Amino acid sequence: MKTDQEAAVKAPTAMEIAVAKLDFDPDNPRFPPDIARGSKAHLIERFVRDERLLELVESIGNQGFFGGEPLLVVKDGARYTVLEGNRRLAALKLLTGEISPPSGRISIEEAVAQAAHKPAKAACLLFDDKTEILRYLGFRHITGIKAWSALQKARYIKRLRNEHYGSLSYEDSLRALARETGSKGAYIGQVLAALALYEKAEGENFFGLSMSADDVDFSIISTALSYANIVDFLGLKSRMDAEQRGLKKKNLEKLFFWNFVKNESRRSIVKDSRNLKKLAAVVASKDAIKVLSVSGRIDQAYSLSKGPSVALTEALTSASLKLQNIYELIPQVSEISSSHLDASMQIVKLARNVKNMIESEIEDGRGGLDD
Repeated sequence: MKTDQEAAVKAPTAMEIAVAKLDFDPDNPRFPPDIARGSKAHLIERFVRDERLLELVESIGNQGFFGGEPLLVVKDGARYTVLEGNRRLAALKLLTGEISPPSGRISIEEAVAQAAHKPAKAACLLFDDKTEILRYLGFRHITGIKAWSALQKARYIKRLRNEHYGSLSYEDSLRALARETGSKGAYIGQVLAALALYEKAEGENFFGLSMSADDVDFSIISTALSYANIVDFLGLKSRMDAEQRGLKKKNLEKLFFWNFVKNESRRSIVKDSRNLKKLAAVVASKDAIKVLSVSGRIDQAYSLSKGPSVALTEALTSASLKLQNIYELIPQVSEISSSHLDASMQIVKLARNVKNMIESEIEDGRGGLDD
């Protein structure tokens, strides 16, 4: 039984179209604009690298093109643009020889050479216009039948808004998009705001940081906007602010650095989305931000986010508990070595330094004695 969303889309026309008349979608949400609109050679290389193109070339080459999953196309003059099925189109154009395999991709060259089937035509569903096909795609990919990545969904939502709801106010377009995709308006707004942040960073070549688009987990950007402190830190009016007129680019650079620039062990400072709550607390404190920027330690910066005095109290309490555990452990150790004694003497020295420093701070008037 068809859903309301499916029924709202006019039935397309099934037909076979020559592969040579089919063009790639210049707005393919799988790729950034410079890739989707760039040269065919660059696009094919990206398909090979990210989209497991070899498997498709081998499958179509051995079994032919499966008509049960037609390409979704829209007419463009005497040609046709493929809005769904660009990876399969790439495989078809490689098999027919219209485009050549990327340099050095021997496995692709061999698969093309050994193919028993090199279809010159492909089964397609022809839609009247992009709006209808975009709505069809939204139903399939947003609701999870054939899910896109978070970034691909965001690009699709932006494209659907621009092409179908561009005449509406921002708030009305969010409500319309929510109905269209089976989501909530606030979620749609947050996704669009996150995409605007991503595109700003991408346009700045990720601020010259040691990272690339492949290092970005878009869902982290979107999730980060769930925290009011991070929204304020970025200079946004709200988590749905896609215009971002007050955006603080320096802080956006910091957000990307903390989340996506990897160290030698291939871990970022924030590491994963579970630490975004800590980051939200950190960005509300200048002292904590400074510590995070210098040390790169999210836990240390988070402890300071509560204020240096509270952080010191918690650190002293933690140290005291660990020393108590050590004291209780000693009688259970059968062999005590000189290295244990050396370590304990170092602890005593550090403890004495901590005590002297605290006393000095109190005497200088920077603290107060408890009653």
